[in-house]
Amino acid sequence: MKQLKRANLYEQIADEIRGYIIRNQIKPGERLPTERELAEMLGVSRTSVREGIRLLETLQFLEVRPKRGITVKKLELSPLVEQFSNRILLDKGRFSELVEARRCIELEMVKLAATRATEEDLLELEQTITVMEEKAARGENYNQEDLYFHKVIFSAAKNSVLHGFQAALVEFFNAIQEKAGPPDQDNGTLREHKLIYRAIAEQNPTLASEVMVQHLKPYDRYLKKSRELI
Repeated sequence: MKQLKRANLYEQIADEIRGYIIRNQIKPGERLPTERELAEMLGVSRTSVREGIRLLETLQFLEVRPKRGITVKKLELSPLVEQFSNRILLDKGRFSELVEARRCIELEMVKLAATRATEEDLLELEQTITVMEEKAARGENYNQEDLYFHKVIFSAAKNSVLHGFQAALVEFFNAIQEKAGPPDQDNGTLREHKLIYRAIAEQNPTLASEVMVQHLKPYDRYLKKSRELI
């Protein structure tokens, strides 16, 4: 590690520790050097090191426990994204940015699902559509099945980092639906789910993405309504 200057010292310390973790390929659960050792390596006081570590704890990078010392924490994006989305809820001007982010992520995830989905994933998607059809035939709302369908797509994409991000977004949109009510559901919506399933089953990522674009378009009006109610 390099010797550090005084300006914004604790942030520099946090950056150096992150770099140390990456360079040495330290895995979640493994221990870092002690506060004293880190202070000697960086040429700073233990108090400054403690401040840098505290910052990394807040960001969910590190965990400090008595007798176990300083360990690398498993990456969990949900708490961070949850905090971010809660801020968006209070900032109408940035709400549309979160909507855009969600759309970009879902379009990429459906393409990944079309190349990585297992037979088990496909069966879950198919069974979910069957329940949606049964509820639609009875005139019942199938909003929860709709949401679960998208969750299965994220799971089928086999990307744990993006999956963690999606989990927080699901909670965000649940909160919005409590204010504005569920989006309209018609035969077109159900047909789009079937087309998305078919594209994934046929391992056609381009088609899967194209159908998802159409599927998400009605949400623009719904989300505009939701935003007005925040």
